[in-house]
Amino acid sequence: MARPQNQSRQRQDEVVERPPWLIPVVVAVGVITFAAIFLWYYVGPSTDELLGLAPEATDQVREVQVTVGDVALSIPANFTRFSAARSGGAKKRVDLHALLPDLDPFTERQRAEFDRSDPMSPVLHIRIAETDSVLAAQPRLELIYLPAVTNHEGEEGPFGLRHYVFRNETGFAGQDMYVGVGPANAPAILLCARDAPLLWCRREILLSETVVLRYRFKRAYLADWKEIDDGVIALVAGFRRNAQADASSGARTSVSAPEELRGETAE
Repeated sequence: MARPQNQSRQRQDEVVERPPWLIPVVVAVGVITFAAIFLWYYVGPSTDELLGLAPEATDQVREVQVTVGDVALSIPANFTRFSAARSGGAKKRVDLHALLPDLDPFTERQRAEFDRSDPMSPVLHIRIAETDSVLAAQPRLELIYLPAVTNHEGEEGPFGLRHYVFRNETGFAGQDMYVGVGPANAPAILLCARDAPLLWCRREILLSETVVLRYRFKRAYLADWKEIDDGVIALVAGFRRNAQADASSGARTSVSAPEELRGETAE
């Protein structure tokens, strides 16, 4: 009866030999895997790039049909800033870009201009997005902005604008407010960063009860605010008219007059 026990103990004491190539292969696989992860992290596309949410300009001119909330748009692809918008359909937001002064869309020849971010950059950024919290211009001015300024009556500013300064303890510290006359005599409110490196001026316009148009440009172009405002309104009005035309007869209408947008905006 002792013999089987001795055989079992002998088998347990035996050393199992591994192939001599196994350890180098495991080490090599580990090194390659680590290198691949390292390269992907530092060189490969980011999550935003994979999802089409990183800036990626195109010079394609095909029309992209998108809907943001209850606002339908037909936008040439070379105005879109992110590739995700170019799939069309329903979107929470659409980001666009153009060059001042004529709101030219992206071309490869002008790529260097679109890549600029210095204080004199001519790039105009536009965002059309769903919202549930933006007021029209007049109540926004009276309820949110004026209570936060140091000079409630304002002072005469440049370029046909009235100038207001926000108090430092408010959420608008470091910004100036300029108010001009916008479409339908509604106030055109521009909030402008005072210090580098931002130096943006931005404006909001309600397109409907649930959709807002926001655009921004470098403060160096504040003198052209009226032309910029009219141009943005006309541009977006054209995108909306083209979407309506595509949905009906396919006929195109002029985008030069902004009456449609002015008539439907809550401002």
